[in-house]
Amino acid sequence: MMHSVFSVVSVLALRVGYVLLLLAALTACSNKPNVVKPTELASFDSSFSVQRVWHRHAGFGSMRAALELRPAVTESAVFVVDLNGRLQALNPRNGRLLWRRETGQRISSPVTASDGLLLLGTRDGEALALSMEDGAERWRTQLSGEVLSAPATDGDVAIFQSQDGRVVALNLADGTEYWSFEVTVPPLTLRGTSAPLIDGRKVFAGFASGRVVALELSSGVPLWERRVAEPTGRSELDRLVDIDANLILDNGGLFVSSFQGKLAVLDEDSGRIYWDRDMSTANRVASAVGLMYLADDDGVVWAIDQRSGNPVWQQEGLRARQLTGVALHEGQVVVGDRAGYLHWLDPDSGAFVARRRHDPDGFAATPIVSGETLYAVSGDGEITAYRLKARRR
Repeated sequence: MMHSVFSVVSVLALRVGYVLLLLAALTACSNKPNVVKPTELASFDSSFSVQRVWHRHAGFGSMRAALELRPAVTESAVFVVDLNGRLQALNPRNGRLLWRRETGQRISSPVTASDGLLLLGTRDGEALALSMEDGAERWRTQLSGEVLSAPATDGDVAIFQSQDGRVVALNLADGTEYWSFEVTVPPLTLRGTSAPLIDGRKVFAGFASGRVVALELSSGVPLWERRVAEPTGRSELDRLVDIDANLILDNGGLFVSSFQGKLAVLDEDSGRIYWDRDMSTANRVASAVGLMYLADDDGVVWAIDQRSGNPVWQQEGLRARQLTGVALHEGQVVVGDRAGYLHWLDPDSGAFVARRRHDPDGFAATPIVSGETLYAVSGDGEITAYRLKARRR
């Protein structure tokens, strides 16, 4: 049975949830099944009430495709796309439809909104630029592979990273290619890639091999390359060390986290590792006031001191609940779980301060925050805007 499972997996890239399901299937083949049950939610005295501002159906959900179709939010609109290529612009204050466009494309990436354009990638390996005003196509460029992460742009150049290990720089005005950079990726990877990060004259990118590279923005020439995580173990699953979480640059340090690998901070100019610690996550991380916040693959939420790498606190109350990545909302740490609950945690202690069930179908992506509002998209395509209100004591 193990051989047949691996023969199927070698064809398909996997997200963390699928890896966990596969591990459970392999475990079931043995005489000692070891299934970890999700932690029961404990009651607590909430410090905030969670108010629903508006709610709307946003298209066909991504729960069956293991894609993170995160919306993009600007002052004037919330841009949401679904699996079938339906793109909608919603009023961020009340959720009313501003416009809708049927792109006809099999969208596979989150939306990036910048400089009047919406940048997206497709399952057919195309880079798209659409008008922020009405969704009309501005340009389309064929890439070498499926795009699963949000494109990055500095207003002149658009950076796309594809599943096959290639980073491409395109002219934001017309989509023509400036340069490309490629690394070799393992035959088995998680279904996802870290989003490229632009800072000044450099582009940073993380890969399924556990490596991070810094490239010159103007030419794509490598400035440095560093391995953050080493593959270990006998099986291909054991050796997964994908860097799928977002990269964060703060005070000259590049913070990188990998699946079954490390959380590390690297010098942005040389790639030298300041510190690292064993940690496994493939979801979005967040930072604020000298702390890194992340949810690991066991469902433990952590606050890590940026200078030392030492834990400040850890919250065990969501273990095995298959968490989303972390967002920061009104100063609080937020994660969602597979059962569709949103959990707000105190940033200094990790204690629960608020909770609300969003949707029993779970989440299509890590919640996104703009100003005082948090936007959450469910696995079946429902989008809701939430705000916090402090309770009177």
